[in-house]
Amino acid sequence: MTIGYKDLRHNPKYTKPQMSDGEFLRTMLDLTKPELAGVAAKLAEGDVPGARDAYLELIAAGNNGRYYFNVQEVPKLMAYAASRYSAEEEAQQDIAEADRIVEGDIPLFKGRRVVFHNGAYDWNSWLFDSSQYQLHLTRFVYVKRLSRAYALTGDEKYARCFNEMLGHFIDDNPMPVDGTFRAEHSTWDPLSVGVRLFMLPEAFITFFSSPAFEPEVKLKLIKSFHEHGQYVRAYHASGGNHVCMQLRGLIQTALLLPELKESAEWLEYAGSKLPGYIRENVYPDGVQFEGSPNYHHIVMRDLYELVALYQKLGRDAGEYRETLEKMYVVMMHLLAPDGQLVKFGDTDVQVESELRNVMSLGAYLYQRGDFKTLGHERLPFSLLWRLGPEAAAAYDQLRAEEPAATAACFPEGGYVASRQGWNRRDMYMAMRAGVGIGGHAHSDALSLVLYAGGRELLADSGMGLFEWNKERKYAVSTRAHNTVVVDGQDQHVRSFHWNTPPTASCRIWDTQFNEAYDYTYASQYGYTRYEDPVIHSRKVLFVKNSYWLIVDLFTAGGQHNYDQYFHLPPGGAGYDSRSGEVFTQLEGANLLLKALPAGLAEDRLVLEPGLIFRQGRYEESPVVKRSLAVTGTAAIVTLAVPFTGAKPQVKASRLPAWQNGQLLSLHEATALRVVLEDRVDEICLYHRSIDVEGYLDHTGNVISEALLPRKAEPEGIAFAGDSYNRDVVVITGLRA
Repeated sequence: MTIGYKDLRHNPKYTKPQMSDGEFLRTMLDLTKPELAGVAAKLAEGDVPGARDAYLELIAAGNNGRYYFNVQEVPKLMAYAASRYSAEEEAQQDIAEADRIVEGDIPLFKGRRVVFHNGAYDWNSWLFDSSQYQLHLTRFVYVKRLSRAYALTGDEKYARCFNEMLGHFIDDNPMPVDGTFRAEHSTWDPLSVGVRLFMLPEAFITFFSSPAFEPEVKLKLIKSFHEHGQYVRAYHASGGNHVCMQLRGLIQTALLLPELKESAEWLEYAGSKLPGYIRENVYPDGVQFEGSPNYHHIVMRDLYELVALYQKLGRDAGEYRETLEKMYVVMMHLLAPDGQLVKFGDTDVQVESELRNVMSLGAYLYQRGDFKTLGHERLPFSLLWRLGPEAAAAYDQLRAEEPAATAACFPEGGYVASRQGWNRRDMYMAMRAGVGIGGHAHSDALSLVLYAGGRELLADSGMGLFEWNKERKYAVSTRAHNTVVVDGQDQHVRSFHWNTPPTASCRIWDTQFNEAYDYTYASQYGYTRYEDPVIHSRKVLFVKNSYWLIVDLFTAGGQHNYDQYFHLPPGGAGYDSRSGEVFTQLEGANLLLKALPAGLAEDRLVLEPGLIFRQGRYEESPVVKRSLAVTGTAAIVTLAVPFTGAKPQVKASRLPAWQNGQLLSLHEATALRVVLEDRVDEICLYHRSIDVEGYLDHTGNVISEALLPRKAEPEGIAFAGDSYNRDVVVITGLRA
């Protein structure tokens, strides 16, 4: 049996009670500050309650830039919120959620809730099937519901609930005496501590003047902020997204409570360290390094909260602002037509309106109409608490403009996105072709997702819960993604859950975006660890706006087994063995996958069950698995055709392609005639324009950027009755 913080939290050997009010006020405040003269005078008289009240009155006076808004601005915010937003859906949802929280019914995440009757909160129990639920409970994301419902209604029950909840939590979870519990999933894991530092101030300021927020609890919470700051300063992470959240929380606490003796040092320390950690987290192209759009958003959130706060306080946001704009551009292209972030790595379904809120904030901060197109028409209610009433009119004046680019490549972070347009039913593709670092990245190099008709048609299996069980092991594996497994092994060896090595090295060699097609060419090198190294390359051609051609290329010496996986959404799927076609059988939009013959004796196509994870639950879904045994170089060609209504008639036949009088083999060029109903396309993809083997040197390390192979356009490609000097030829608009 493991004994941890839950069992030892009231043991004086491991935890310590809060300081008394008098000790805290005497020793932790910088009483030399002129504004604290009244506090010092009361303490000199021995009047601790009077000193406490003098300090609380200083905060209430609102003469210091502590937060996005000060205590004296709350009545104005309340009046504006009630007059402008009270009838809007987001505001009504806040009231409805706050009413449930008052009754002890607390939202966690992924649709799960926990109920505590009559204020009998249990902060340290395992909830449901993952430690994530308990962590979410104690990070207090949901308290903003209470403060915003209070602003809309003025009902003191919300302030009373916050007062009782936080008082109970602080008493029941005393600060550890040292770092004994910092590696535990407990209320004092350093990440949760850092998160509370920026989750609680909004309610703290909003409720500050409420008679239901008792002076004793106000100071108790101030003392807790101080304890949290000390803990983060001592035990923050050394990298990754955790340290960004923790130092952001430390900055916000130092600004919130500048009277603390340690606040100046915290502000200097966090302010000097955080830019370096942001640079470690974010590549120059704006992509966060973990290979997960969700964690891209999480680090981005630290920046947009700080940039908005610094703007309100008249402070220089420095390089945060420039980096944040790049991250916004990445997010814009990773938002699929359904309004969700594509689900690479540890990314799950999120609340679409909240993602739109994020884009609305970016639109305001950078005055960008393309960001506003993906946001809301009016300034959303949640941003009132970051930007203030004056921002609403300015936001209204900003004209939304459809983003100019429909495709983007982020070569360092390793994302490519391509779309028909910016409407909900438009075709969309995104592919992962970058190194993911850390446990939130999956073994998913060259995996792609496809959307059309307002639906995800080729799906990522999702994040899974974070417990290291068979479902989680499946979710992070290569076979759980739309890519290829070589010889039954994952692209990279993951011996531990979180202390995992970087994912397979990748290189995006080429992208071509134009009115007729979007084209991507990338390679991954995870299987070069084999005695007989294997390089997997993938080309994706989006023939606008009709279908995708996916070509998987393999460079090897001996024989290997290749298992190509395509994950379909939950629901029906059919398989026609004669035509090599697999197709979804869903309401509305569907996808047809057509496997072109590879001319091999061992080539098997099957439908098998897989798992897909959405919002806390695993669900069975159909998976297309194509298995081939190949010696040497090879090419596997697949057509992906979205459709509505009846399944379309699709024919694909090989065409000859020649170079300098020599017929090119199947692995040297993919040359096809594609007949789709009454439309005919002729396509030639030449595969020898880049020496993909030149990415690694003889020791297996990536060579210097300056020495990497460069693309050499082919000469004299004879195809479809003409001659070409380029590696992508797409002839469309022919008639059957």
